[in-house]
Formats: sequence, structure tokens, C-alpha cells
Amino acid sequence: MISNDIKKSYPEDPQWYRKVWTLDIQKMSWVEQTQSEVDFLWDVLQLAGSERVLDMACGFGRHSLELASRGCRVIGVDVTADYVAEARRQAKEKDLQAEFICADLRDLQFQDEFDVVLNLADGAIGYLENDQENLKIFDRIAAALKPGGKHVMDVGNGGYAARHFPARHWELGKTALSLANFEWDSEKSMMLYGGLELKYGEVIQRPAEIHFDPIRLFNLRELAEIFEGRGMKIREAFGNYDKALPASDDVFQIQVLSQKINSTF
Repeated sequence: MISNDIKKSYPEDPQWYRKVWTLDIQKMSWVEQTQSEVDFLWDVLQLAGSERVLDMACGFGRHSLELASRGCRVIGVDVTADYVAEARRQAKEKDLQAEFICADLRDLQFQDEFDVVLNLADGAIGYLENDQENLKIFDRIAAALKPGGKHVMDVGNGGYAARHFPARHWELGKTALSLANFEWDSEKSMMLYGGLELKYGEVIQRPAEIHFDPIRLFNLRELAEIFEGRGMKIREAFGNYDKALPASDDVFQIQVLSQKINSTF
């Protein structure tokens, strides 16, 4: 647990998710997993390289750009202008067929257009002001997919959080050590996430404060109900980008593969 002499802070603005992101995120250790994550997507989605893909909450475009480099026609959307500008810069520099839009996911108007929709690295799911707003992202997912189209979300598992939080995690990257602290509000099904990034070669200072972000997590049963109400069905669910590891309440990071059955949205 966090020492009593270190202050915990929480967002006061319910739209905190619009303001906290910077391009420093490119240095995070988990960014190094981009290629292997796309390898996983390529396999479970059985991609050919000709698909039209919508990457929701694409960040600085790391998955979008990798998919475009393999032939997919990609549109990435993110609310953070700096991320979109960086994604556009890299796409132009690499001459990739990828378009990037700065927009709130709830404002998207795509209808029956995409073979694949992605929400990766949480994909903004659970970040919005309340459950009603969070569910609007699922509406946009279902609307954007063609009938028969597939969706993959990479999210924290509410079933795991209820069973195993509070918890800590560390990840050893090539340039930094990432430390994460997870707490759980069972009444709101809300994860409180705080972390530190310790860069190699730099003097480490003891923090006076650690900031925690609130993220609504869903368990697999909730996700199945949400998708079914939108004409979609969960086909498979995995853990840790591993086809051999089924999702369960003992796996925190899960990848859920769903398919649009009919056009109800």
C-alpha cells in the first residue's frame, strides 16, 4: 500500500480523461509490446491485410500504424490533439495508408463501414463520466461495424479486480521500470489506478504525491450483456494477448473478441 506520508490525489474534473495525456507515453515500457500485440490481432481476427479498420482511442497511433504497415486501411480516432498530430506525422513519414481524426468517440457517425473495430489499451472504455456515457462507446462500436464485422477490446477485467485488488504490478522495459498501484471501489466497480515510471540512468526522487485515475471496469458477464443488447456476440476471450490463455477472473488484462450479428445500431 501507499505510505501514509505520500499524498493520494484524484481528478476533480469528471472529464479528466481529456487532459492528462502527453507524448511522454511513448516512452512507457508497454509500448514495446506493440508489434507482438498486432501479431496476436492478426491471428485471432484472421486478417488478410485488406481490411478496413477503425482504431478507437488510438493514442499516438502505434497499433494503427503497425496495421497500416501490413496493408490494412486504418482510421484512428483520439480526443487528444497532440496524439493525432503525432500519428499523422508518422503516417506521412512512413507513407502509410492511415487517417487520423481528433474527435470524441461518442460523436462518431460511422454506420456499417468497418470490417474490424478496435479498442486497445482500454480504448477509452470505462473512462467517461458515468455508465450512461461509457455505454455510448459500445453504441458507436456496434454502429461502425459491418454485419459480420469483428471487434477486439483490450481492457482490465472487473472480475479480476473484485477478486484480487488492491494489488501492485511492475513491468521491466528496455528504457524504464513501470510501477502500478491498483485499488478497487466495489460499489462503483471502479478501479483506481496510480503509477510511476522510473527511467534508467536517472536519479530517482521519492514522490510527495501519487495521482490516481478512476476507470470503470466490466466483468465478462457484463460485457456479454452489453454486446448482446447491441446486436453483437462475444466469440472468444483471452488473457495477456495469449491465445493459449482463456480469460478468467484470475487474469487482469483481457482481450475480448466479438462479432456483429445484425444491424440494430
